[in-house]
Amino acid sequence: MHQDIAKRLIDISSKIQKACHQAKRAEGEIRLVAVSKLQSVDVIKEAYALGISNFGENYAQELAEKSSSCPNDIIWHFIGPIQSNKVSLIAKHAHWVHSIDREKVAMKLNKVLESEGKKIHALIQVNIDHEESKSGILPEETIGFANKIITHYPNLILEGLMFMPKINAPKKDKIETMNKIVHLQKSLLSELPSCTHMSLGTSGDFEESILKGSTMLRIGESLLGKRS
Repeated sequence: MHQDIAKRLIDISSKIQKACHQAKRAEGEIRLVAVSKLQSVDVIKEAYALGISNFGENYAQELAEKSSSCPNDIIWHFIGPIQSNKVSLIAKHAHWVHSIDREKVAMKLNKVLESEGKKIHALIQVNIDHEESKSGILPEETIGFANKIITHYPNLILEGLMFMPKINAPKKDKIETMNKIVHLQKSLLSELPSCTHMSLGTSGDFEESILKGSTMLRIGESLLGKRS
């Protein structure tokens, strides 16, 4: 299995390198987050041994269990929907949260972090296409919400935005969505220059995402293999 992950990592790294060259960006600007939900601790340790240090989890309980069993210097990203009753686990075990999508969650997370004596890197999840099935702040509310986080919730270090565009959308719609994402990110940066991060790009579109300015790629099975 180790060999399979190594092979896939070489292939993905090569594609990242080419996309960065095309975009005239430094490879160091891109952070590869291995999405390890439903993967075993052994798989995570194998990937870690190959130099992967950022892992993304979707479920708070799973994050808590894995972070307690894996190397201490792993950087854990919580990328799933946030349930209010799981905020304490996320605050304790994650270093990054990609899915801040409402003020209630920001408030609760900030409060728990205060008691933990900890700060966390945060991204606002944006529902870029106004999809009813997806959570996230609407694009037109994003900058106001970002200002609110910075003003009222100091334990959340706001770093930028996270997007989950439609995977199976027609090419024309995908281009339109990507253009909306770029426009929103630029608008946010003009208002809040420290919000430089964009979590955009999964297995099927990470090269295009690099061209559009993504700094974080969330890649799961195409790197770590089928989930158990």
